[in-house]
Amino acid sequence: MHGVIISNLKKYVEEKLGEPAWDTLREKAGLKDKAFIPISMYPDSDLDQLIDAAGEVTGQDRDAILLDFGAWIIPPLMQMYRSFIPEDWDAVTFLMNVEERLHERVVRMKDASAKPPHINVSELSPGVLEVQYRSHRNMSALALGCVHGVAQFYGGSASLMEERNDGGSHRTFVVRISQGAAENRDAI
Repeated sequence: MHGVIISNLKKYVEEKLGEPAWDTLREKAGLKDKAFIPISMYPDSDLDQLIDAAGEVTGQDRDAILLDFGAWIIPPLMQMYRSFIPEDWDAVTFLMNVEERLHERVVRMKDASAKPPHINVSELSPGVLEVQYRSHRNMSALALGCVHGVAQFYGGSASLMEERNDGGSHRTFVVRISQGAAENRDAI
């Protein structure tokens, strides 16, 4: 797991639950003495344990936490990777290019051993996207949360129309993206 995800999880937890909550989660996860650096890689189990600990603390299920965190993390990631995102893009264009532009050029190019999920997006009709999540990780809710976050970032919204389990942790989502004014675009 890329450290940028876990370091942003720390910020998310502190924003949602207060600063001391991060230490509580790390302790419950058995990671009390572990620091997470954004540019480092960590075992997937670290994130799994932290999410499970967050579930214990909040009473929310894993998918609800991942969905909310996925939407929350988009503005910080957009800020971090702004040089890779053309200014004229909207939510649909961003999502249609996430695999090639971000996963291939940013994540895998920086670290050949990185294994981000494969996110294949196709437009079924104007504003209706099929999002295929392929990963060894069981974090499809994080990907769906990111879809919501991208739509919100560009001033619109995403509504889930259909969800299919394609076996194991592979999922396909059909979402409708409503376009809005790119009010958050100035943030990057």
